[in-house]
Amino acid sequence: MSRRQQEIQRIEREVRAKLPYRTFRDITFDRNLIKASIVPLTFIEARRNRGPIYEALQAELRHEGCKMMPEFVRCLAEKEAALFESMSIRARIIDDRPLLIEMIEKMKQAELAVVKRKLKGLKECFTLFYETLLLLEPYRLKYEYALNAVMEHIVSLCHNIEGQERDAAEMIARIYHTYAVFLERTGQRANAITYLNATLQLVRGHMWLAEPDKGSASPILHALVAQQLARQLLIHGRQTARQRPEEAVDMARRATVLIAEIGRQKNLDIFCDTFLDRAYFLMEGNKYHAALQCLEQIRPELTACTEYKFVKLNIKFYLYLGQCAENFDHIDKAISSFKKALRLSRLYDHKDHEAEILLNLGKLFARDTSKTGIAKKCYNQAKKIYIDFNDTHSKKTAVFLMGKLLADEITPLYMAMLKASGSRYCAFYNLRQWKNRCRPFWKQLGTEIIKQEANNIYCLLEEENEDPKTVADFIDLENETFKVEEGDIL
Repeated sequence: MSRRQQEIQRIEREVRAKLPYRTFRDITFDRNLIKASIVPLTFIEARRNRGPIYEALQAELRHEGCKMMPEFVRCLAEKEAALFESMSIRARIIDDRPLLIEMIEKMKQAELAVVKRKLKGLKECFTLFYETLLLLEPYRLKYEYALNAVMEHIVSLCHNIEGQERDAAEMIARIYHTYAVFLERTGQRANAITYLNATLQLVRGHMWLAEPDKGSASPILHALVAQQLARQLLIHGRQTARQRPEEAVDMARRATVLIAEIGRQKNLDIFCDTFLDRAYFLMEGNKYHAALQCLEQIRPELTACTEYKFVKLNIKFYLYLGQCAENFDHIDKAISSFKKALRLSRLYDHKDHEAEILLNLGKLFARDTSKTGIAKKCYNQAKKIYIDFNDTHSKKTAVFLMGKLLADEITPLYMAMLKASGSRYCAFYNLRQWKNRCRPFWKQLGTEIIKQEANNIYCLLEEENEDPKTVADFIDLENETFKVEEGDIL
């Protein structure tokens, strides 16, 4: 046996050792058999592989008879290119060809269903659109720009057929609901409320399931949308209550009606929360009597419920009850309500509410000159909690209240000193000293509490600094100008 044949046998043995026998036996080097086993590409597949994918898809869609999809694909391509060039995105949907092709195919079939069957194809059209959104949902973080573009395109088409929904109403409602959740997630709460309203108009009176795959375990879409809309109205009301309290109160009333529509007892926690927030909005508008009436309406329900989800509601109830009593100058009732709220917040470790309650207690104790020490402890504890939570704004509020308390303590002393002074120079000196010590509160004194959310309190001091030294405009030759005379209080 020649050396060449030995080498061939050696290679065959190595191949057999690495591959199963059947696989090795099926290997062939016949050109005709190899050509016959290769599946030829279609013209569409060849065009997609050969040229730019977006241009190929546009040509394909025009050939199929689509009118809107080619323009949508062009806009998507331009948006993706601009974002990628500016390094705003790292992942492109063009790099995930199977997902891109499946998305375009569903949207193409949706448009063709309307082109071929007119109004009869609306249900199939929007069913395919909804399936497209479900297809992209797992990639909402990776391809957020693409999901946003698809949603805007589909929602604009939903607006175009308003009044002609009929059989497609369910799918349009699901599309609106999906878009509203997306807007809420991206921080566009006002627009989210608009589309939740549109969804509610479509689902009202129907027993459509929110998640059809779960069967009877799925909640009704009407109930789910009403709950979400009520929560979003309350959140939006809290954001606008300081500037527009009347609008916030209307939102809270509407949230109450929505929860009553889907069942008060089934959603008792949200129902009570609507009354609590309405009371808060009324207090922002200085309508404390109306706020107290709201609180009294839900007192029986809240005091009777012992479930954990009602703990936070009870804390808010006693907090707002104390604020109303404080406004009516019922100090003992206010302190009692605040203490109940404080006890619950500490028992269930609700630190954010605990700090707010401590600030309110501090304000009450600061009214009595004999209890300023307790007020200081309240402010210091609230400040420590806000430091732990890294809440800079609330911490500044606590520091300001502490500084105001200290300023109020020293003000009577300086006023008495000025009143008892027998020399105008000494009075001027003492007044200047008092002004320097209270300087942080002079620029916006009386408006910090009202505007503390809009203006930064930049002039507060964490620790006491020395009084600034000034040079007199004249030479004191006799050194008798600021001499303390008899009757001055030092």
